[in-house]
Amino acid sequence: MATLPSEQTALAELLKSTFPASREVNSFLPDVLCWKYFSPHPDWTAPRSYVVKKDEVIVGHGGIWPLRFAGANAELNVIHLIDWAASRTATGVGVLLLRKLADVADLLLTIGGSEETQRILPRLGYQQSGELKMQVKVVRPWLQFRRASEPGWKAPVRLLRNTVWSLPSLPPALKGWRVSRIPRFDSSVESLLNRPNRETFTSLRTVVGLNHILSCPAATFAAFLVFEGNQLRGYFVLSEVAGQTRIADLRLGAEDPESWRAACILAARAAAEIPETCEIVAGFSMTPVQEAFAQTGFRLRQTLPIFYYDPRKILKNVPTLDLSLLDGDACFMANLKHPFLT
Repeated sequence: MATLPSEQTALAELLKSTFPASREVNSFLPDVLCWKYFSPHPDWTAPRSYVVKKDEVIVGHGGIWPLRFAGANAELNVIHLIDWAASRTATGVGVLLLRKLADVADLLLTIGGSEETQRILPRLGYQQSGELKMQVKVVRPWLQFRRASEPGWKAPVRLLRNTVWSLPSLPPALKGWRVSRIPRFDSSVESLLNRPNRETFTSLRTVVGLNHILSCPAATFAAFLVFEGNQLRGYFVLSEVAGQTRIADLRLGAEDPESWRAACILAARAAAEIPETCEIVAGFSMTPVQEAFAQTGFRLRQTLPIFYYDPRKILKNVPTLDLSLLDGDACFMANLKHPFLT
């Protein structure tokens, strides 16, 4: 059944008992849980949290991060399944939730997950389609060293390594390219949001959906427009939490290599200008974006497999999915005691 707002505390206890290091994870804080599951969502009016109960006790949960994909003359409603959890005393509850939520949308999506989750998903009928690559650039190694909650004997070695990785500094902005920070998105970006590509399935955006993300209490979000001269070329979204700033989304109107490189440099430099930023993280699934960040000095630190569940065989072939961190709670989720990838 759909989770009631009055059950938020009980839901939090289940999630904290299921996920490792959950007491330090910002995603389970009361205001964040309320935003994820019980506050109004501009692009999704149905419930976003479902539970299984046994004797009135919550023993399983499936969370909905709503998405919409477009490509190859098709548009699909997609659920990114998050906070998928089940009590160890309730065998089969996780699979039950999966089957039930599969009836709510055209596809189910999962990015990354624990090693156990990644092993079990193919057995449940999930297929893999690409990877979300987490690329990192260290910008303030000394501040990162000072922020470490448990320095330990490895901390000086890590400081030395990260100091090396912080060199060289980020390249300068390409001539004619600039950014402008905005408090909220408006209709001026609509031409950039929904540009279906015949060769990929792209996660669609809306102005109200982007502004909803900016209101997330788990991190400090910021929106920027990208210009070449006076012409609007794209936008990006940053999220800063515990000294790590993530380039959560980046969209361009013209997707040539030079434009990607120009935009990636601007996004990285905007992230580096935030005084609290120790490291910058970019997470994208498309090769041109990954290559542009590599040219900007980012290092690959983590690879998250992308899985999708298509029980009705809507897709004829394994699709190429164009995703970013904004397509799930990875845009803000962090272990506040150990937030860094470097």
